[in-house]
Amino acid sequence: MQPAPAGAGRPHRRWILPVVGAVVVAVAIVVALAAAGVLSFGSKPSSSPPADETFAEASAVATSASGSVAGGPWYGVLGAALVTPFAVLEPAANLTAVLSFLNCTSHWISGEPSNVAIPATPASAALGTAAFWSFVLKNATDVLLLETVAQGSASALVTLNGSTCSEGAGYLDSFGGGMQDSPKIVAAANAAGGSAFLATYPNATEFWGVSGGVTYGVLTTSPEWFLEYTSCSLPAGANEEGAVFNATVGGTSATVTNHTSGEADCALTGASLPSLARPSGPPPVSAGKAI
Repeated sequence: MQPAPAGAGRPHRRWILPVVGAVVVAVAIVVALAAAGVLSFGSKPSSSPPADETFAEASAVATSASGSVAGGPWYGVLGAALVTPFAVLEPAANLTAVLSFLNCTSHWISGEPSNVAIPATPASAALGTAAFWSFVLKNATDVLLLETVAQGSASALVTLNGSTCSEGAGYLDSFGGGMQDSPKIVAAANAAGGSAFLATYPNATEFWGVSGGVTYGVLTTSPEWFLEYTSCSLPAGANEEGAVFNATVGGTSATVTNHTSGEADCALTGASLPSLARPSGPPPVSAGKAI
């Protein structure tokens, strides 16, 4: 996949890196809301066996589907899978509220639905595959597009623009060649402690996030994966305590660079997901928060 054209004459502002972080965190918050049972994406689960896909497979589906959205071509820059043993159905209005709070102007492509759903990923799914993926893509003018791929079917949900989103999007790199697929990434994380965690908590929810990297002036970060497993239920109950495992894995090397585990306050959801905004730093397990 070719990278999206860079905007001509873009000024180098000192505050751009925090803006890039804000865009990444916006995606993390969307997934965190989904994990908390506040927000869900995709098609409602059917009685037919789910189509569980790897990152490469789901990304190809999302890219193909983006061709029908005006403003393209679109290039994937962020991706996330939510692997949950239970299907979740909740209102979609929360997404608009979150994006508005983050100064992103949202435009629902087919109108804002009342409810959307994340299908469950069965225990029989192959390693590194998920029934639900979400992707953020961008175009040449740094407009963002949020798509989901649920059970192999893509849905283009919303486009995002505005000063914060578009400024930050300009520094997000698109997925490029040499990126490892999710089975190898998940296998690496599991070897570093993920398998032991899942053996202890077989009904754990898993979040796998990937960034194509960031380029700002001479600073460039490589593609990187961020994985979090939590024992917290969906949605979390009041005063619920749980456990969490985090791992950071190189997107091209599939090498684990950080991994930690600890206790989790399930009510304070999403507190560890902003680690996506700091690709070189370890997931802040010291905060003790799960998805």
